[in-house]
Amino acid sequence: MTGWLIFIAILLVLIVLFQVTRTLDLVGQLRDDDDRQIEQGSKLQATALLIFMVLGMIGFFWSFGHYSDTNIPVASEHGKLIHNMFVATLVVTSIVFVVCNVLLFAFAYMYRYRKGREASHFAHSNKLEFIWTVIPTIVLTGLVVFGLQAWTKITGTPSEDAIVFEVTGQQFYWSSRYPGEDGKLGPRDYNLICPENPLGIVTKEYVEHRINSLEGNKELGVKGEIPALIARKAELPALIADLEEKIGKRPNRYMKDELEEELETLEDELEDIDERIETRRLNLDRIKNKYTSDYYMANSEALTWGYDDIMPSQLHLPVGKEALAKIVALDVLHDFDVPHMKVKMDAVPGMPTSFKFTPTITTAEMRETLSDNPVWQRVKDGDTEPMWKSFNYEVACAELCGVGHSAMKYILVVESQDEYDTWLASQTPYWNAVSSSLKIAGLSDLAPKMEEKSTESEEMPAEPAVEDSTAVAIK
Repeated sequence: MTGWLIFIAILLVLIVLFQVTRTLDLVGQLRDDDDRQIEQGSKLQATALLIFMVLGMIGFFWSFGHYSDTNIPVASEHGKLIHNMFVATLVVTSIVFVVCNVLLFAFAYMYRYRKGREASHFAHSNKLEFIWTVIPTIVLTGLVVFGLQAWTKITGTPSEDAIVFEVTGQQFYWSSRYPGEDGKLGPRDYNLICPENPLGIVTKEYVEHRINSLEGNKELGVKGEIPALIARKAELPALIADLEEKIGKRPNRYMKDELEEELETLEDELEDIDERIETRRLNLDRIKNKYTSDYYMANSEALTWGYDDIMPSQLHLPVGKEALAKIVALDVLHDFDVPHMKVKMDAVPGMPTSFKFTPTITTAEMRETLSDNPVWQRVKDGDTEPMWKSFNYEVACAELCGVGHSAMKYILVVESQDEYDTWLASQTPYWNAVSSSLKIAGLSDLAPKMEEKSTESEEMPAEPAVEDSTAVAIK
């Protein structure tokens, strides 16, 4: 209602202004105003526009120098290609901007109203058409060729010794994965995604675990998500009826609102539960139809690649060495953006993307560089040290992906080769952290033998503890 009132008020103001302008025009015609006054007014307006143009141009060029301290060095070799392309585009568009605006305001002054002068009109000019068609075409073609060269270098085939890592975007965080000693990332399948296997890495054990967690396994004491949902569906009508009875007996609003809210939640759950059951059944069918004995035989080597993959909480890269980022999304469109490196790429569900870049400045070197920058010498509220001391390269999501979009930040550490090797050696394969909690009968022969494992971790218990998989069911 308030919006409509504001709209009506603005409309009325416009009508009043129109009527006032029309009235003044009629009064002027009746008084037969002197053309000299009109000419002076026109010259005043044209002069004011010229002053506005000059001040605007001064502000335009002044801003480049004034905000230069906010720029930091481009920290990657491939990012410089993007930066140079941006600068070239900025130079061309700035020239067009200046020329067009100078002509715009100059013409407003040159062709202002003067007594006795009439405007001339011509319908067509082949010369003008040729000029403003050919010149933009040549300039844009040059920019496109420049851009294609940069694109080819960034998305081309990486070098043989490039660091390969994978990043996965989902609402609202990033996950990363590095290959282990075998140098190969394990294959992935979205059907295997679950709390114990958040990226859907494919191994024989993960397949068995996902089947058991979906349909259940009496020998392992696992109820299964599908049977649990079916049981939940059977008990929901009675729970709803019980709540309705309690609400009907309430003579006043005491506790009634809470009961009605709980009732609405249960009704929504009952409405959606059939779809949740069907989704899991289809998920189970796809897994069973795909992962047959023939599949295991044909892909026996690839099924071992995922055992030594590591999933760190930060990205680490050695300086001066090419890195290949393989980019994936699990839910909606995201964008893997490393602003300090000037490189980015969309993360599209179902369509893996990738790009390569070579970091040229370590995190420590960048901090040292920023220590001389006045902007980075400031101390934020609540901090005790200047901003440059806590600087980190960050990965951000550059595609609006939901309410938590701004929280999608991930740290990238660029360090020396020795520091990177030390960090990599300290990482533990993700498999080690979850293997003992998987709902499987026992480790298969495909599992690698981990060195220095305790006897307890090498032998699976004969009767695993009962665990209800519905506690981690994906809604």
